[in-house]
Amino acid sequence: MYLYSIVGFQGAAVTLVELGDYDRAASLLEKLTQEKQKDPDAYRLLGEVKYELKDYSGSVAAYRNSLSLSGMDNFEVLRGLVNALLAAEKPDEVLLDVREQLNVESERRSDVLADTAGSDVQNVDPIQIDLLLGKAYSNWGHVSDAVSVYDQIISAYPDDFRGYLAKGIILKENGKVGDAERMFIQARFFAPDKAKALVDQYSRR
Repeated sequence: MYLYSIVGFQGAAVTLVELGDYDRAASLLEKLTQEKQKDPDAYRLLGEVKYELKDYSGSVAAYRNSLSLSGMDNFEVLRGLVNALLAAEKPDEVLLDVREQLNVESERRSDVLADTAGSDVQNVDPIQIDLLLGKAYSNWGHVSDAVSVYDQIISAYPDDFRGYLAKGIILKENGKVGDAERMFIQARFFAPDKAKALVDQYSRR
């Protein structure tokens, strides 16, 4: 496939996605990933399309390929993988995938930092990763494990509202309204102004 054809395929696939024609988009993207086997964006887009088609196994495979190529710097790909695994009712694999990727990325970052001392290396927000793990535990029915993850967030980042909010949500879902309300109060106290409405939204449900 010539370069102009590859570019044309990718542009056509994006257009088809925007039009909601996921079947044709998937067909084009599968051809594209065969030609551009080291392009994480092509795999990411294929993962999104497969998810919309409810082909969750295909979505998981595409996101895993994208993640292996792009690394943990791409949180959106990791989140897409988690959502696909949860939709496929495989929350146990979420824990394995995320932990494995964290270990791989940690080793990679150590190498990069050793080679580029003083350079600006982008970091993934660790709270976002832990929130994904908590979500996986919750969907798996392991409420106490999810709460434990949120407690760890609160302990490590006591001034960040997200740990309190996540814990409040899961406590409320499980009938512990009083405990949940205390978490929402803490979340609202630490939340930036633009996030206070979000806290209120969950606390009033």
